[in-house]
Amino acid sequence: MKAIAIIGMQWGDEGKGKISHLLSERADLVVRFNGGPNAGHTVVDAYGTIRLHHIPTGSLREGVTGVLAHGMVIDPWVLREELQEISRQGRPEPRLLISERAHVILPYHKDREIGVGLAKSLGTTRRGIGPAYADKAARLGLRFIDLSDHELVQERVYKLLNATRVPGRPALDPERVAQELFEFYAVFRERLGDTQSHIRKALASGKTVVFEGAQGTLLDLDLGTYPYVTSSSTTVHGIGWGTGVPIREFSRVIGVLKAYTTRVGEGPFPSEDRGPQGALLRERGGEYGATTGRPRRCGWLDLVALRYAQQVNGFTELALTKLDVLSGLPWIPVCVAYRIGGERVEEFPASLRELSQVRPIYEQLPGWKEDIRKARSFADLPRAARDYVAYIQETLGVPVRIISLGPEPEATIFRD
Repeated sequence: MKAIAIIGMQWGDEGKGKISHLLSERADLVVRFNGGPNAGHTVVDAYGTIRLHHIPTGSLREGVTGVLAHGMVIDPWVLREELQEISRQGRPEPRLLISERAHVILPYHKDREIGVGLAKSLGTTRRGIGPAYADKAARLGLRFIDLSDHELVQERVYKLLNATRVPGRPALDPERVAQELFEFYAVFRERLGDTQSHIRKALASGKTVVFEGAQGTLLDLDLGTYPYVTSSSTTVHGIGWGTGVPIREFSRVIGVLKAYTTRVGEGPFPSEDRGPQGALLRERGGEYGATTGRPRRCGWLDLVALRYAQQVNGFTELALTKLDVLSGLPWIPVCVAYRIGGERVEEFPASLRELSQVRPIYEQLPGWKEDIRKARSFADLPRAARDYVAYIQETLGVPVRIISLGPEPEATIFRD
């Protein structure tokens, strides 16, 4: 059994897309198990740069099947655009298998997200993710397999659109929405199937399966900084929830983290730097959302939060990204603990109130002047950069096996 999990350790945007694409070179399946078009996974390769929202990055490789499992919510309009963009770039058409049990994001879901103020109050992506998951939980949603039943689709669409008219948003035509859904079913019908069975059989036959997580641990619906979270399970535990496959033993559970920290939208961010150095990280790191284009909030590495992510997921190794962004800083602050009401705290608090009152306790680590983007081995890095990696590794008790120094695949150091 060769199951490899790739999970974000922070508030998303850690660079999981590049890591998944790299590790899919010898994979048979690459599986998305949570979220939907709120994800923005970027790949840079010989064809250029592409940002994917549903399609796993590893499925850009010929011979690899991309699986969209039932834990996702899927916008067929956006999925069609992704496939068209892949074709425009001259890439081979990806092999895709879409769960017949995956729920469909409808146009009214996006209207509802905007109309009820979720995008403003929580900083959501306006992609309809939360309302789609809410309808799923309320047993009101439509699954891809349901699109084959014209009577059911018309009944459900009319009911939803008439019951949830959003003030200030143009009225949607139920007949047109239903007709487009029928057309999507015709287009995607050959790609629908029982993804749970497909993944299980692949693992049983010894094939390599990469599970590509979306968002990050701190955005998990249950274990993240609620209510400033996403609407799905973003941790390693979400794989069983989102695929129906009881993975008893992963060969690798890879935690992906940036060399600093970012966050999009609202919510507590203990190590945020709102000054010029935070702005410097944003510009150097190109910290603008791949899905929304919004500027990301930037700050320093938070080891309290990362220890929590390790406890939750049990990573076997780490992939550290954007280490090159820190080049040129004389000193690099690292948050090692919190101070709450005069007390030193080293555990990540569940209370939103406590987390909002946190004052970070920093340790200053020496920086380096050298441009490290062309380093291709750990020995090529300056001593201070190697020490920075070692500090993370020792604090978290997990080896850093992959170091990314840029978006290009060759800008990567692999360590034994």
